[in-house]
Amino acid sequence: MPFAPFTGVNHHYQTIQFGCALLQDETKVTFAWLFSIWLEAMRGKHPCAIITDQDDAMDFAVKKVFPNTRHRLCLWHIKKKFGDKLSHVYLKKSKFKKDLKKCLHRTYKIKDFEEKWNIMIKEFGLSNNDWLKTLYEIRESWVPVYHRGTFYAGMNITGRSEGVNAFFNEFVSSKTNLKEFAIRYDQALKKIVDKEIEEDYVLEHTKRIIDERNLILKHAAEIYTRNMFGKFH
Repeated sequence: MPFAPFTGVNHHYQTIQFGCALLQDETKVTFAWLFSIWLEAMRGKHPCAIITDQDDAMDFAVKKVFPNTRHRLCLWHIKKKFGDKLSHVYLKKSKFKKDLKKCLHRTYKIKDFEEKWNIMIKEFGLSNNDWLKTLYEIRESWVPVYHRGTFYAGMNITGRSEGVNAFFNEFVSSKTNLKEFAIRYDQALKKIVDKEIEEDYVLEHTKRIIDERNLILKHAAEIYTRNMFGKFH
């Protein structure tokens, strides 16, 4: 049965679990049911943002159950397809690959992205490529510049969710029955919670040495956890 974890991050930037489900299939009806039940478990609180891979059934369910949630497609999964769809230009160290990287990651205004994208498409003669046309039509769902106003807790890909799948492989397998699954899932959750408690303890008993003259870092050290302070620093 497909395993569907709801994954996020905590204040230490550690991966945490909001819940999970075992699904019968991966259809629109099933995903809509899953999100509705999850919303009930969260006492009706909608997520401000959700990241998924490019799946029509999941996209339908998100729009139906979470109409006000910002839905973002996993950038890594989309970029991975460029090699298959555009193998004649998407070569190792190719100019197209470099231009695409600049277009996606070094544009800070929507207008700049759209201008660079159109220039790139014309330069490499890709104006008639149907896959790129479709990708451009849904650009607001995957291109980083369109998501700068939404809080994603530092996530832009589904890597954490996939990492959780690998993590749970230590506890369950395809031969695990439902009763064993419930027990082992609890064991896995305990391991996640224990890591957070350990980090809380270290945070409480560790003092960062900061130059007193650096007021910004001094203030950050007072309000951020160790991992978040490290990123800020």
